[in-house]
Amino acid sequence: MLMCYSLCFLWILLLKTGGCNSSTTNNGGGADIMLDIAKMSPLGDPEEILAALRQVAKAVHRCGIKEYPNLKRVFLTNKTVTCNDGTSAGYYIRKAFGSSKWIIFLEGGWFCFDQTSCRERWLNMKSYMTSRMWPEVKKGKGILSWDPEENPYYFYSNMVYIPYCSSDSWTGSIKNPKDSFSFMGSLIIEEVIKDLIPQGLVIASKLILAGSSAGGTGVLMNLDRVSDLMARLAPSVKVRGLADSGWFLDNEQYEPVPCVKAHSCAPTEGIRRGIDLWQGQVPEDCRRQYRDEPWRCYFGYRMYPTLRTPVYIVQYLFDEAQITANNVGPPVKKEQWRFIHEVGNEMKKTLQNVSAVFAPACLSHILLTKSEWQKTAVNGVTLAQSIYCWERGSDEELQCPLVRQRLKKISKAVRKSSGNVAGKVEMPLGDDPVGTKAAKRLKNKKRRRRKKNKRRRRRKNKGKRGKRSLGKNSKRLCKHHLIDSCAWPQCNFSCPKLRNPFTDEEMDFIDLLMQFGLDVSSIANALGMDMETLQSMDHDVLMQMLTQQT
Repeated sequence: MLMCYSLCFLWILLLKTGGCNSSTTNNGGGADIMLDIAKMSPLGDPEEILAALRQVAKAVHRCGIKEYPNLKRVFLTNKTVTCNDGTSAGYYIRKAFGSSKWIIFLEGGWFCFDQTSCRERWLNMKSYMTSRMWPEVKKGKGILSWDPEENPYYFYSNMVYIPYCSSDSWTGSIKNPKDSFSFMGSLIIEEVIKDLIPQGLVIASKLILAGSSAGGTGVLMNLDRVSDLMARLAPSVKVRGLADSGWFLDNEQYEPVPCVKAHSCAPTEGIRRGIDLWQGQVPEDCRRQYRDEPWRCYFGYRMYPTLRTPVYIVQYLFDEAQITANNVGPPVKKEQWRFIHEVGNEMKKTLQNVSAVFAPACLSHILLTKSEWQKTAVNGVTLAQSIYCWERGSDEELQCPLVRQRLKKISKAVRKSSGNVAGKVEMPLGDDPVGTKAAKRLKNKKRRRRKKNKRRRRRKNKGKRGKRSLGKNSKRLCKHHLIDSCAWPQCNFSCPKLRNPFTDEEMDFIDLLMQFGLDVSSIANALGMDMETLQSMDHDVLMQMLTQQT
C-alpha cells in the first residue's frame, strides 16, 4: 500500500508542476492525461519519468482503480469512402500521449460474394455493413486493452480500431449507387491512415497493422500497400504486420454443398466470386505470380512468399472458421475428427517456412482480442512474449521471404563482379535490401545507436529488474517460430476450453481421443500399462504422456 501512495504522489507532483493537463472526455466519466514532455524536464530525464508513469499505471491498477479510457468513435474526413450501405466509415481511437507506437486493428467478420449472399448478410449481420449502429465508445480487449495485467506489453500504445463494414476482406475499391452495396475496405484503411497522420502518426516510431479473421486476411492483403503509403507520408515510421486467424486453406470441403450461403460456401468459390464483385485490390507481386487466378492471393500461404513487409502470423492449427468453411458440421463422428486432424496437418505444413508464427494445436478461432491472448503458450513461450520480442527486433533480425530472395541475387551479383567466388559475402537478414553505400552507412549508424541505447538501459536498470522484462534469459525466450508439435486438437494445455456441441459440457483431450474412435485399451497398450492403472490416472498427467508420445 505504501508503494501505491508513493507512486500516486509522483503523479500528483507532475500535475502540480504542469507536466500533465487533464481533459475531460465523453467516455463515461474518464479523463485523458496529456503529457507535456518539455515541462517534465525540470523533474529529470523525460524518458525515465515516462517509464515511471507506466509503473504508476500498473501500481494504481493494483491499488484498486479499474477505470480505463475507452476508444472513441471518429468518422472519416473523406465522406466519399463509405460502408456497404453508403454510411460514413470511420474508426475508434485511444491516444497514449508520450508513446510513439501505434496499433491499427482491422475487425473481422467473414464476407459476402454476390447479391444473394450480401442481401442475406444485410438481414442477419447488418452491423457489419453499416455504421448506423456504432456506439460512441468501445472497450479494447486483448492486445487493445488498457489494462496492464491483460495487456502487459502494449497497454500504453496508441490504439486504433477500424470496424468492419465493407464485407470484402478489406480489399474492395468500388463505390456503387445507393440502390446497391459499395465495397471499399482497402480505401477505408488508406483514409484512416491519412486522417491519423496529423494526429501524431507522422512522428511515430512504429506502426503495427493488426487484424483477426477477415481482418487478418486484410492485414496480409494490405500490408505492403500500407508500408508504401507510410513511406510517402511518414518515411521514418517502421511498419509491421500482425495477422491473426486469417491464414486460410484453399482445400476441398468435407461435404461439398452448393455455393449459396457465405459460411457454407467453399472458400475458393466464395473468393473467386467476391474478388470481381468487390474489385478487390491484390498486391502486384502476388498478382504477377497468379496472373490467371489472382483470387489465390487471398490464401495466406500463397500470399506470404511475395510480401516485402515483416509480418507475424497467429494461427490455430485447427481453426474453427476453416472447419466451418469446409462444411464439417458439429464434430461428433470419427470421420469428422479425422478430417479435422488432416486440416491441422495441412495447416502445419503451410506454416513451416514462415519466419514469425505462433500456431497452437487448438480448436478455436481468434486470439489477439481475447483476454487470454497473453496466457496461451507454445513450448513455454506465450504469444504476448513472442510478439513483443519479434517486433522489438532490429531490421537485421527480421526476415521477409521476397526480400531474402532479392538479397540472395544481390549477393550472387557481388561475388560474380568481385571475381572472388570462394570468398564469403556476409548477407544481412533484414527486411530492407542493403545494396548501396548510403544504406550501409545508415545500417552502421543504427547499429551504433542500438549499442548506445543498450548501454544506457544497462546503467538505468543496474541493480533492478524491470517488470516488463522477459527475464534474464530473454534472448533464449525470444522465439518467434512456434508451432505445436503434438498432432491432436486441444493437446496444448493452454488452449481455450472446448465444449461438446450437444451437451455444452467442457471436453478435455481424452474426451477428444474417444471421439476420434480410440478405445481405452489401445491407449493403455501404447503407453505400456494395464487398464486399471490407465483408468485411475489423472487426465492432465495422461495428456502429458500422450502428447510426448505423438
